[in-house]
Amino acid sequence: MRSRLLYSVLPILVLALACGGGNRSWDHSGYIEGEDELSVFTRACQQYFRGSLSNSKETFNSLIYRFPDSRLNSDAQFAVRKIEYELTGISDIPVENINSIPVNFPSIALVGSPSVNSTVSQLEILIVTTGTPPLTIEDAGAPDVTLVLYPDSFQEQANIVSDSLSSWLSSHSSVPVQPGGDIISTVAPGHTGVVVVIGTDATVDASLLHNNFIEP
Repeated sequence: MRSRLLYSVLPILVLALACGGGNRSWDHSGYIEGEDELSVFTRACQQYFRGSLSNSKETFNSLIYRFPDSRLNSDAQFAVRKIEYELTGISDIPVENINSIPVNFPSIALVGSPSVNSTVSQLEILIVTTGTPPLTIEDAGAPDVTLVLYPDSFQEQANIVSDSLSSWLSSHSSVPVQPGGDIISTVAPGHTGVVVVIGTDATVDASLLHNNFIEP
């Protein structure tokens, strides 16, 4: 799955480059030329969307090492981690709770309407780092609230997920937990674990997100 974060960033960057005057140029393959940080970042995004994941990762890493003080650096680190997972299916960055205790996650389905795609994508990255990649489901009829639903005997796991979400979301002091019942089979057919419904009230703490991806 291509990261929706990159989907939202690339058009803005391309527009910024296009509006920057006549100094920008493109090679015969349509990649942006130039070795400034914005050009390198945009080229890495282009490679990503064309399916050249290894080349994209290398280009993002070149920005990280060449421009350590760039405002794009943390986003490049974020993209590298996403690509590493897409290439290998493995993430070696453990997620810890506020007490620095490793979090053991159950199987999770993230459900949200199209309007919260960006938040779902960011939470997907954080959950991937627990070693349990979530199932993501776009549902135009999803409830416009944030809550955790659990099947029978999964309340303890649901509380773990709720606690982690509460620390990741800047807009929540706590995330409600309740039995899912037939709702789970409706919004996530075939899923046997915890379901997290993401509402428009959910906002991921950006500083925490970036801090989880410090090392390239």
